[in-house]
Amino acid sequence: MSDEKKEEIKKQTVNSILDNFRNNLFGIEYYFDKFGSLAQGEDVDEIKRNSEFIKECFKEVGLNLKAPKREREEIKISEDKLLAVLRKLKKQPKISAKNYDILSKSSFLMLNNYFEYLLSDLLSYHYNKFQKSLNEKKFNLALKEINEFESIEEFTKALITKEVESMMVELTFDELLEHFHNTLGIDNEKDIINWDKIRECRERRHLIVHNSSIVNHKYLSRTNNPYNLKAGGLIHIDKEYFLSSCKEFFLAGLLLSYNAWGKWDKEFATEAIREMMVDSFELLKQNEFQLVLRLTQYTQKIEGRNEEQEDFLLRTLFNRLISLKKLGNESVLSKELKKLKMGTASPIFKLAHSILSENHINIVELVKQSKAMDEIDIVRYNEWPIYEFLRNNETIHKKIEEELSLTGVNMVLPKGRLDTQIPNSSVRSSPVSAGRTKPNKSKSISKKK
Repeated sequence: MSDEKKEEIKKQTVNSILDNFRNNLFGIEYYFDKFGSLAQGEDVDEIKRNSEFIKECFKEVGLNLKAPKREREEIKISEDKLLAVLRKLKKQPKISAKNYDILSKSSFLMLNNYFEYLLSDLLSYHYNKFQKSLNEKKFNLALKEINEFESIEEFTKALITKEVESMMVELTFDELLEHFHNTLGIDNEKDIINWDKIRECRERRHLIVHNSSIVNHKYLSRTNNPYNLKAGGLIHIDKEYFLSSCKEFFLAGLLLSYNAWGKWDKEFATEAIREMMVDSFELLKQNEFQLVLRLTQYTQKIEGRNEEQEDFLLRTLFNRLISLKKLGNESVLSKELKKLKMGTASPIFKLAHSILSENHINIVELVKQSKAMDEIDIVRYNEWPIYEFLRNNETIHKKIEEELSLTGVNMVLPKGRLDTQIPNSSVRSSPVSAGRTKPNKSKSISKKK
């Protein structure tokens, strides 16, 4: 093992594993979106070429398909010419969306693989960090294999890699989830994650890889057939199905990783909670309101252990409330807003509460106070989702723009952690990241009982 590789393993954390998973999913979605349209275009071109082939066949016997019906009826075609055309049409290539089908299925296989990589990385990280948990494990090795290693440390890591690989091959998917839950103590969040959806994705993957994309009885019995497929029929991956699968794998990956983070890297609990807040904000900007609700259903179980954690959790809660309003769920939103006590809260939280409550009496004054504390500027006002409710009100919008355009307002883009995304690096900004320093360390992520 190279020194560079050893150093990389030493620096690995659940955070870095989760970042890698995020980047993988961003990459596959970008790949699917960019090349999917190109593949569809190629398939359309093939259909056009096929149409031209048919026209040429009829042209050979003197039949113009664009001519009026009466003219076509008057044309007499000999039996020999008719048979020649039919033979030619028989050789016509079959029309299929083969390019898009190949791309969508390959993207779907990569999506499944990336989730497996995440599980494998988490297992490897756990057993490398807590090696004593494998003290009772027996390994069968030849002396020759042992002599290949330069140190006990390198030998131990190789044994752990071998054990993880065995788990990934020998355990079923459900057994893997049980191992995370029962052996490693990582909650599977069954009340939030749709594991049946993920199981169906995995069974569909098996059909593509091992059964030429043909639906079999094993798939029908293992999945309860949620898409009403017929045995013997072909399986396809359309855009809607692929994107919904991405969302479910993404959410499952986030929550498993966050639970692992809170249990294995407790000293970075505050950073974990900040990441949850950033994730909820990024999803909010993408109009993934249902996904925000499900992610924040998880964060509602967490109890902040210091002022900074409480601050992050409150901001995450407001992302949840924004999603409720965007989805038109006013009854639940009203109940949630009534639970919040804004008496001693900072101006930015009071502003958010007033916006969501549609109480515009002191809106401009709250904007002034928030601006004074560097919590809002013209850039953030024009970009952040919560302010869309104000931007849609012409009268209030004009007053706020005038206020934020006054001399002295902070015109700097909000700070945020850089994420390497496809195709370019971009800022994962959030209402919280502006002006924030690196989170303090905390003992653990505490879940409410």
